Amino acid sequence: MDKENQKLVLKDGRTLGFAEYGIPTGSPVFHFHGSGSSRLERPGSDNLLSQLDIHCISVDRPGHGLSDFQPERRLINWPQDISQLADHLGLDKFYVTGHSAGGPHALACTHELAEHIVAGAVISSMAPMSRPSPYDGMPILNQILARSARQLPWLTHFVRKITRNMIMQNVEKAAQQLMASIPDADKEILYEPQNVEKMVLSIQEGFRQGSGGVAHDDILVNTDWGFELKSIQPRIDIWHGKLDVNVPIHAAHYLQEQIPHNRYYEFPDKGHFFVLNSWEEVLTKLLN
Repeated sequence: MDKENQKLVLKDGRTLGFAEYGIPTGSPVFHFHGSGSSRLERPGSDNLLSQLDIHCISVDRPGHGLSDFQPERRLINWPQDISQLADHLGLDKFYVTGHSAGGPHALACTHELAEHIVAGAVISSMAPMSRPSPYDGMPILNQILARSARQLPWLTHFVRKITRNMIMQNVEKAAQQLMASIPDADKEILYEPQNVEKMVLSIQEGFRQGSGGVAHDDILVNTDWGFELKSIQPRIDIWHGKLDVNVPIHAAHYLQEQIPHNRYYEFPDKGHFFVLNSWEEVLTKLLN
């Protein structure tokens, strides 16, 4: 079986794409990818996952990779897909992780599937954009994307079409263009060949169907989430780099204030992608 390109037909007839990594009998961890990415994004190498005895399931969100687009989708709908996938895999108890835009999806699952989730970890995660001054510290292009998702959705779709045209070039050229817009705090990590190539391939897979699913995802995480952070019951580990400009540090501070049972980890000299070299620490803490 091709573990990296699996599909599940959901109850409403949609296809959900997912990949499995690590040890099939290990501790199950569902991973939710960042903006525009796909199931090819995973928390660490197979060697690391095997060493930690982890069964990682990385899932394409609707309109990304192998997953069918879901019209009228809301963030709060995502746990229903994960519940069906967990049942399909025979998993009753599991962990969740989410990077960047995957963070809200992990938090939605901890809210809706609390009886099944042991604990969660959100890394460089977004926070609800209804909070005070959510755009402070963002570069202008990031602000345009975030603000348009709330006020001018057509502009979000336009920006994502341009993004897709850039990213669907050959890996080397796409990497050069992506790296040109990466903050200095992240360049050292992303310049490592294995990191930038994996990131580009995962994002290319995320955009394989077009830009509509990615744009819709932007709109979901920037508008009302449909649940209260204060109602989350499982423990949540919050990881963030103080030099992050994609998702400035005040987002993490807000999550820390609102989520009842959390452990907070802040890196003073790290940016948005620090986790690419820190997955062992994140996963080890998650399981303990």
